[in-house]
Amino acid sequence: MPRNLEVKARIASSESARELAESLHAKYAGTLHQTDTYFDVSRGRLKLREIDGARAELISYEREESSTRRDSRFELFTVQNPAKLKSLLEASCGIRGIVEKTRVLYLMDGTTRIHLDEVKHLGSFLEFEVPVSSDAEAAEQIEFLIKEFGIAQGDFLKNSYIDLLLERIGSAPKPL
Repeated sequence: MPRNLEVKARIASSESARELAESLHAKYAGTLHQTDTYFDVSRGRLKLREIDGARAELISYEREESSTRRDSRFELFTVQNPAKLKSLLEASCGIRGIVEKTRVLYLMDGTTRIHLDEVKHLGSFLEFEVPVSSDAEAAEQIEFLIKEFGIAQGDFLKNSYIDLLLERIGSAPKPL
């Protein structure tokens, strides 16, 4: 199962983060409009990600939720008929919630993903995803990015967007 080391933080300005990403020679890889439908599952998380209405993928993942630097194990499955799959999963699992966002994606060194997210009802966020082939190298890359982007301790987030959204609307998420 593939692994990432991930960090998520609140940011005041997507434009400043974009300029920083470009100054680090990260390559702009596109702007994606994503709708993530989260399903009720007994272990980990399961979401259907629909991107720009053009493609979709089912993402199953488990990740540490108690740290600001999170180890995430995930599987992706390309979906040909997202409406049908969503209907089946809703009927069998139930929908936990839906997150809508616009993601500006940058790639650094060909593999590290820098996400600048504008999340509906939540605001602006920065996320780093570093593929793990070596724990030490991934940690070093994350620490480099944290320093370069000037992320303060109070800006880090431990929660997923769905958890933040459910907290905001007053519905506590079920324990994972």
